[in-house]
Amino acid sequence: MRSWLMIILVLVVGVPSAQSKQPQVEIVKMPAQIGTRYFDPNRPPRDRPPLTGPEEAVRAGGFLSDASVGGQIMQTDAMHAKATINRIKVTLQLNLTTWLPNNPQKRIVEHAEGHRQISEYYYRNAEVIARRIAEPYLGKLIDVSGPDLRNVLSTAIDKIAEEITNEYQRQMSVETTQDRYDTITEHSRKEIPVPEAVAQALKETYPDPAKSTVALVDHPEYLAWKNFAPGAKVVYAARYWTLADPNNFLAGPITSLKAYQLRAINAEKIRLWFSEAPTDRYGRPMPPNQWEETIAAQYDPGDDPLANQSRSAQLLTIFHQAGNLAMGVHPNTVPIETGEDTIEVNGARIATHWESATYAYDALVWPTFKNCRLVIKLWTSDTVPTGLVRKTEERTCPLNRDQLARVMVETSLQSFEGFTPVVGR
Repeated sequence: MRSWLMIILVLVVGVPSAQSKQPQVEIVKMPAQIGTRYFDPNRPPRDRPPLTGPEEAVRAGGFLSDASVGGQIMQTDAMHAKATINRIKVTLQLNLTTWLPNNPQKRIVEHAEGHRQISEYYYRNAEVIARRIAEPYLGKLIDVSGPDLRNVLSTAIDKIAEEITNEYQRQMSVETTQDRYDTITEHSRKEIPVPEAVAQALKETYPDPAKSTVALVDHPEYLAWKNFAPGAKVVYAARYWTLADPNNFLAGPITSLKAYQLRAINAEKIRLWFSEAPTDRYGRPMPPNQWEETIAAQYDPGDDPLANQSRSAQLLTIFHQAGNLAMGVHPNTVPIETGEDTIEVNGARIATHWESATYAYDALVWPTFKNCRLVIKLWTSDTVPTGLVRKTEERTCPLNRDQLARVMVETSLQSFEGFTPVVGR
């Protein structure tokens, strides 16, 4: 997998100031970018990866990591210095595209869905793995010598960043599990339920390093369904909005539908059913991908990638993403705005709490958007399973003195059944 390395140096001559920031590791886990493309087996497009073995579909993409390392250097003379690593930032991403033949057989679609589930399972713990790799480098001392101290330190920090990204790729050993899944299913030819094959492959190959005993806490996803009965179901629609005039958006066609349904719940776990159906370019629904997951009532909070992030950073990744507008933005430290609102869904007025945060784009990652801003707004309610009622992402970029380019994507509650949400005013 490809990794990008960024070097950030802080050159200080003399004794470091007591006001220096405390060493820190920052892990930014971006939303997974999952997609499906279709091809004619007799005339495959040039950008489709080659099929291997008996496979009729193929995956492209994988785990990406971007490490940036900061060091503070104390120069002792013209040719010698000592540097201390005092800041590490690792940005993580999962990009995955599944290539399916036109009008694929059900077994091919289900088999590909199993591969997707395995990749997402690994990505759940990506933040924990990256932090565990990066933290030992904090405070590391580097002896620097030579006529160009800055260049020598740059080379040393470059090496550390490369070590972090290489070790991350090594520990995210998803291909071992993917290969075992193919063996268990005989590349979709063996009649075995996909959830069973995925569970077996993960059980046999997923790395589970020994952990110290920790106090478990209630799992947020379990709590989001705890007060609902089996059969409760929510359906979310994703769509783009187009700008009708400078101040008004017009809703575009639905680009995908995602459903969640509670199948079973007890004091130890819940079992959820999922369905995700993309639409084609004409807005027509495609065959849905369906799967089930079991979520424990309690978990180790150290495994939660959102646990140590600011609320601003959490808003970038929490809940299903309708688009990829958040790629390349900086989590900010500006206080987010909050308020109360009532949203109507199929005649029901749902009382919600909303949060809104504004972000700037990293000009080094997305120079095209260096003067743009992104606003994410989230409406939630405890009376709706998952808690999500609506989420919007709006990007605004200056065109000229009087005009702005604006685009917005939305994920919103489309329908519900098996429960009655609390009615707002």
